Amino acid sequence: MAVENADPAGRGFLGDLSPSILPHYVYHGREQFLKDFRHAVETTSSSTEWFIVQGVDQKTYTSIFLPAEHGPFSRGASYDTELERLLVKMPLSRPHGIASETLNLILYKALMPMGMDRSLGAIGSATHHAAMGGKEADKAWIPSRTPRGRSQDWPSAVLEVAYSESKAKLQSDIRYWLHASDGEVKVVLTLAINPHSPSITIENWGMNNQRHLGQLRQTIQISKTGNNLTITGAPLIIEFERLFLRTPVEPRERNILIDKGELEYLAQQIWSMQQF
Repeated sequence: MAVENADPAGRGFLGDLSPSILPHYVYHGREQFLKDFRHAVETTSSSTEWFIVQGVDQKTYTSIFLPAEHGPFSRGASYDTELERLLVKMPLSRPHGIASETLNLILYKALMPMGMDRSLGAIGSATHHAAMGGKEADKAWIPSRTPRGRSQDWPSAVLEVAYSESKAKLQSDIRYWLHASDGEVKVVLTLAINPHSPSITIENWGMNNQRHLGQLRQTIQISKTGNNLTITGAPLIIEFERLFLRTPVEPRERNILIDKGELEYLAQQIWSMQQF
């Protein structure tokens, strides 16, 4: 399974997010944007956390949205240069927030036995830029020491969370991180939360360098029926070399495994916020 090669000269990385997937608005200045933001929150926040604003030229993006630190103008999460589209993040749901924070804690807990928890930096949701546009992740990580000559402009691993039944938003995320970074981002973790039932899908993506396509490496499904919780595809495996950008020193250093117990804890934290 692969993400199609993103073509910056064509559809851009947000091209698949049609009005049937996410609400669309047209930018007509600051006042209208604030009205559209309020409208989106009031009418669609129960079904999606995102909406698209069309007609945002690069000057508007860099002068109005990018410098903003607070309020609606600071919530532009992705900007597609080719299509002049801005993906705006509404106030995050509790399940979304608890998912990213809990997975971050679980990752660092898994690094502790090999003494690597202080060797991985958490970048947070800083915005990253490339010719095809700018984007922030829900979580991003980079080793404290990177290989000589390797740019620190890009993290080695990112996490993207979606509180929606649609996979299109996560597909655009995967496309951006793998192609905009030219393969510098080695691990893209996606976590999709079903808003209507206790069901979570975690995927682990990377670049297939031979074909320059996104490659799905692992899928984990977590669901619950009554009191019966089912996990398939565990444990979540994050390759040491892709996360820390160097070969592990055995036997202490090895691939990072997040087992069923930790995945169950993650799911229960999310579902408690959903009241499942």
